[in-house]
Amino acid sequence: MPIFKRRKSAAVEADPIGAFWTWWTETGAAELADAVTDGWPAGLTATFGDRISRIHPELDWEFGPGLHAQHALIVTAAGNPARRAVARRWLRTAPESDQVWEYADLRRPRPTKTIRFEGLPEVPIEKSVVVAEPDASSIHVGVYHPAFPELPPAARQRVTFLILDLALGEELVETWIGAIETLESEPPEAEPISTLLPAVAEFAAAHTLEDGSPAWKMLEGTRGGERLIATAEYPLRSIRRPHLDTHVEIAVGYPVVRDDGLPEAEMLDELRAFEDHLTDRLGGSGNLLAHETSAGTRLLHYYIDGATPAAAQLRAATPGWTHGKVAVTVSPDPAWENVAHLSG
Repeated sequence: MPIFKRRKSAAVEADPIGAFWTWWTETGAAELADAVTDGWPAGLTATFGDRISRIHPELDWEFGPGLHAQHALIVTAAGNPARRAVARRWLRTAPESDQVWEYADLRRPRPTKTIRFEGLPEVPIEKSVVVAEPDASSIHVGVYHPAFPELPPAARQRVTFLILDLALGEELVETWIGAIETLESEPPEAEPISTLLPAVAEFAAAHTLEDGSPAWKMLEGTRGGERLIATAEYPLRSIRRPHLDTHVEIAVGYPVVRDDGLPEAEMLDELRAFEDHLTDRLGGSGNLLAHETSAGTRLLHYYIDGATPAAAQLRAATPGWTHGKVAVTVSPDPAWENVAHLSG
């Protein structure tokens, strides 16, 4: 599997994603199909890389066999949460797949046999071994390959992540894999890398709803000495909806009657109705992912597509609450760090 380097470009376009797809539909798709089939003409890697770098210089790209088409074009953030929204917007504006081309913004599990870097020895993937240790919400892994001693530390680490991406696909890695360690020696309990996909798939199935959608979990604790109840989507991972790159926290005040500071049943119904009122304004531009309730305030954690007017739509909907103050805070958060305390 060839790994292409990112290339910087001085070109600036008002709509680089639109420009890319215009070129692709007019000439690029046919040119690249011929190139993938017949071998790469000199200079084509740099030319194509420049077009991707105009979208963002830190995107990776690769070609491979498609699941339903002859070829797949994959443009990925390569694990960088700050770039996932760009890659997902590129994908959301792609043309429909056909018999020749399909498109993805996440690496898929692939039966690739070898990873090749320019100037470095080949890495046969089947020689990789892995140690896996699950906890309540993720699987922590260590990866070893006999080629690691021959690789520089930075390349060794990148090969580790590529092995996992190719064995599991980026979505499973980012959703269910916790700590990742590049091992310097082979542990006696290590298993072949081929055993990891069924193990992670089984773990994921046990932690999601039957249709594969996220479940919700309830958490309880204290904040400032006051009782706190929280509910959050689980697993709370940005990889599922990477275009939702902006956090909108809405602090909704309510009158405190109970000794523990939580809302009474009627007020809880009012709060839920207000959440529905806000969520209805978003359409497909965002989701409510968590809320925390304590001491007369309910914090609603919305994540929205920052390229849409969703934040303004939420602000415009808040005057409907008459039981207390409402404060809205908007901040970029592509990695969903503002709700990380609820993701354990």
